[in-house]
Amino acid sequence: MNALDLDQIAVDTFHEGVPAVATLIAGAVATFDADRNASRRYLMRASAILRARGAHEPGDGRLSRPRGGLAQWQLNRVVEYIEQHLAEKITGEDLSRLVELSIGQLFRAFKVSVGMPPLRYVALRRLESVCSLLRTSRDPLCEIAVAAGYCDQAYLCRVFRRTLGASPAAWRRAHFTGRHVSTAALHA
Repeated sequence: MNALDLDQIAVDTFHEGVPAVATLIAGAVATFDADRNASRRYLMRASAILRARGAHEPGDGRLSRPRGGLAQWQLNRVVEYIEQHLAEKITGEDLSRLVELSIGQLFRAFKVSVGMPPLRYVALRRLESVCSLLRTSRDPLCEIAVAAGYCDQAYLCRVFRRTLGASPAAWRRAHFTGRHVSTAALHA
């Protein structure tokens, strides 16, 4: 891929609503040296938005909106809300009010757009958050559980083991990077 292709993709994606991702990445770069936690939060939000946008159409680099899926503004609003409220209780009613759809309509359209229902997406994002914290933090599991939106450590352990096949402690021993990020800093 040459520079002209990259420029064209940048122009195409700008017109499709990706400036939010560009702004998040710019924020991550700007805060990288001064506040690594803020930089990490920016990048996690950008990553979540890009994952939620779905597949590219082959050939022209434009983002496609699957038939029956959410409009781009609706998808952006739901994903942003999920990212901002990941540590809190998120209900289908909360999400459906954001985009002025019934819960059933939202769930069907979100699944078409993202490939999974919204509450499963929330659960996946929470697990990704836990893995990130386990990889970079020495904080106790009870603090990580609450920071990621779980009601307690026991529930986190059950979900983690069922999904990833290992306990959080075993997973942490296998993947710890040694760079410290506090759970308190993630919510600052």
